[in-house]
Amino acid sequence: MAKSILFEQMPKGSISEIIIDRITQALVSGELKPGDKIPTETEFSERLGVGRNAVREAIKVLVAFGVLEIRRAEGTFVVSEYNRNLLNPMIYGLILSEHNMEELLNVKLALSSSIMYIAMKEATDAELTHLRVLGQRFSDLMKDPASNHDDCYHASMEFNVFLSEITHNRMLDQLDAIIHKVAKFTRNKAIERSKELGEPMLLPDNYMKEVDILERRSEAEVLPFMDERLEIWKKLLL
Repeated sequence: MAKSILFEQMPKGSISEIIIDRITQALVSGELKPGDKIPTETEFSERLGVGRNAVREAIKVLVAFGVLEIRRAEGTFVVSEYNRNLLNPMIYGLILSEHNMEELLNVKLALSSSIMYIAMKEATDAELTHLRVLGQRFSDLMKDPASNHDDCYHASMEFNVFLSEITHNRMLDQLDAIIHKVAKFTRNKAIERSKELGEPMLLPDNYMKEVDILERRSEAEVLPFMDERLEIWKKLLL
């Protein structure tokens, strides 16, 4: 029987953090899978030679993160499906880390490029047609002086969320959801600033150009397009 990552010899350091890392590595390696029952507090405590309180603390953290769930009278299990709470630790880590606006824009650009390349390969023609409809809705709202900010913001989000979905890559979609949360204020500010500058179509026109490139499935146009997008973001946000 292969040696379990969970019960390797304990190094020095915070016991609860080591146990969290052990469970994480067991998930990454496939030793633990969604829906699996994890060892009991007593088993962890006895086999690792640590106190039950440290084990309990580690499990509480992973439950709060949405990785584990406690089922009364049954035990503690790896969650069987994706839980939005899984995003929270990374979101807070990014929020609390030192960064400036230019770094954030570069991260957004890197992810946008990946999404565009993959959507170009994986999205169906029908999905791209619907993306065009969403882009046109955002465009119509931005050019309408009577439209309110919230409607414009939600139309922009709807376009970008759907674009991520049509990559048909759940991991990329989840990473994009993290960046959307971290950078929510940049979307709000960009929409406001474009109207203040008297150029409300900067963003919508860029969205529609993105759809054009996706429909042409033209990989060669992606990098020049992203350079153009970065210049728009700099104009609106820096």
